[in-house]
Amino acid sequence: MDGFKITPCHSSVRTVPEVALRASMAERPTVLINHLMEPPGRISGITRYLFSLLEQLVKHQNFQYVLATTWSAEQLPVALTHSDLRVETRPYYGSLPRNVMMQMVTVRRLMQEINAVAEFNCNPVGCFWPNWPRVITVHDLYFDVVPKYYRRRHRLWWKMFFPLALRSAASVICVSKSTQEDLHEHYPRQLGKTAVVCEASTLHISGQRVGVPGIANDAQYAIVVGNISPNKNPACLASALSILEKRGRPLTVLHVGRDEAGLLAKSVSDARLAHPIRSLGSLSDDALVTAYSRAMFMITPSTHEGFCLPILEAQSCGTPIVCSDIPVLREVAGDAAVFFDPANPEMLADSIEQVSSQPNLRRQLSEAGLKNAAQFSWARAAIETEAVLKSALGDLK
Repeated sequence: MDGFKITPCHSSVRTVPEVALRASMAERPTVLINHLMEPPGRISGITRYLFSLLEQLVKHQNFQYVLATTWSAEQLPVALTHSDLRVETRPYYGSLPRNVMMQMVTVRRLMQEINAVAEFNCNPVGCFWPNWPRVITVHDLYFDVVPKYYRRRHRLWWKMFFPLALRSAASVICVSKSTQEDLHEHYPRQLGKTAVVCEASTLHISGQRVGVPGIANDAQYAIVVGNISPNKNPACLASALSILEKRGRPLTVLHVGRDEAGLLAKSVSDARLAHPIRSLGSLSDDALVTAYSRAMFMITPSTHEGFCLPILEAQSCGTPIVCSDIPVLREVAGDAAVFFDPANPEMLADSIEQVSSQPNLRRQLSEAGLKNAAQFSWARAAIETEAVLKSALGDLK
């Protein structure tokens, strides 16, 4: 996910005359896209989700979309320089409470200025007043499901602002059935207004491969992708690799993403690995595709996920998957993975040994993974998202 590449736009996003733009907007209901919670110029998981979805939404003629964002037009991907897309750049506030409070003014003013019929917030928190038709997206329920992983201050903000956003929303999009079930368990009153709209791979696969610093063309390795947080379960991975070293079966593992809290580094140190996991940091999309394609398999030992986009990214590159046996990964990976108990490092070591030693199994997983990833698409997600918007508006045409 961290490899998402921004290709700057060097021209104005509005490429048609203002009069024509206004005429186009008058013909279709206007929806304000709220992207004010995410930092400018930095690809977060939520920003990646929105840009991929919006690329498809702007192709439709059901709504006129106005993007309220902290990004400048020049920072946006070229794919979003659609002639009908209007961009409204506003300041970024890093403090979540201040950001939410400022949205009460900013979003309300924008809704009035553009005569919007609805707001679509790609974030689960944000403006919650007044109660115009609002759709929010819930990516995960980590603060409710595994609160011990987070600081008290962050849990407090979540408990304060998320229920307000939920109550204000006409509809709530969940990125997986598992996330929907978590939402229903912790917020049962929202049972009647949720819908599942799954994500898809955001990588553009081509026949070209680029060099990746730190990876030789003939390297044999497994890959781990994603920013390291407690739910990524790095201790289980490090313990499994230690078990393999004791068996005389060491494995080279490369990590793509950030380890800002040092959780992966600490796990590797605690396990005293003779072959430490090497971090490649963030990669461009092209380099990430190469890293996936050359890997023997990808390992995902997470204890909790909201969706886990790297699973589909890897499968779309033909990379076999070894992942935790948790409901959401069963949902996303389908039958194209070798599953293990994330609380059992020995089982992970056995799974790694099984896949690394059996080329036929890797080939079967690769073929099954390509078919599974093809079932997910942003085009479908856009259609389903617009259906949710129409429902929130009372089937407005």
